[in-house]
Amino acid sequence: MTTEKIREYGYQLLPFLVQAARKRELHSYGDYAEKIGAHHRVLNHVLGFIRDEVCIPRQLPLINAIAVNAETGLPGESWLPEGTSHLTPEEYNHQFEKFRDDVFAYQGWEALLKDLGLQPIELTPDDLDARGRAYTEVLERRGGSGEGEGHLKLKEYVAVNPQAIGLAPAQPAQVEYLFIAGDRADLVFYSGENEWAVVEIKNGESGELIKGVYQLVKYRALLQAEKGHGSPIRVDAVLVAYDIPSNVTMFAAKMGIRCRIIRQSEM
Repeated sequence: MTTEKIREYGYQLLPFLVQAARKRELHSYGDYAEKIGAHHRVLNHVLGFIRDEVCIPRQLPLINAIAVNAETGLPGESWLPEGTSHLTPEEYNHQFEKFRDDVFAYQGWEALLKDLGLQPIELTPDDLDARGRAYTEVLERRGGSGEGEGHLKLKEYVAVNPQAIGLAPAQPAQVEYLFIAGDRADLVFYSGENEWAVVEIKNGESGELIKGVYQLVKYRALLQAEKGHGSPIRVDAVLVAYDIPSNVTMFAAKMGIRCRIIRQSEM
């Protein structure tokens, strides 16, 4: 039976597990115990509470799987609800990798914290960079990513409705604009009077958005070079997605990137 103290520790620990999941990191039992001021031997019960009373009833990935033994880099023997004694070492590793990757890939952890009335651990700029880099690495391992239906629909909407993101261009959108350097921007607009805008469309996953911020930094510089040829021109850089967390908006603003959210219900 779960005690109130274990439950309290569980709710204290969950935001740290979510932070690690968002950063695609593993941390030891000792690290997590230190964060909540508990003895490391208690962590087994705390993680069991999170698994059995938070994750399983909601059919969520088992986030307890990313708490590991500092020496082995693997979770303890009781991390699965049915235990692990029936698994061979190879099966154990395979199961761990599968559950770990499910935890890292799941995009609803922030929503879980909100549902439970818990505050997330704020990400630093370095944390956001790490998420963007991890997203790019995943794409590279997959051999790139095609344009999904949601991305295409949003790009087409913005192309014909630039006013939705605060633009009043003098000419129609240039879709899939090819830079001389070989890069492609989703949309480029000419606003007149040596003013341009470059727009990057994303679906709204955090790592994808951070990648988009850095793409826009590059595209803005390329557009200034191509259209200005050394003379100053103004380029408005806009990141557009179905959802953009406030920490990404503030991160982008520091680099002079505007963020605009367009809900599917608005299209």
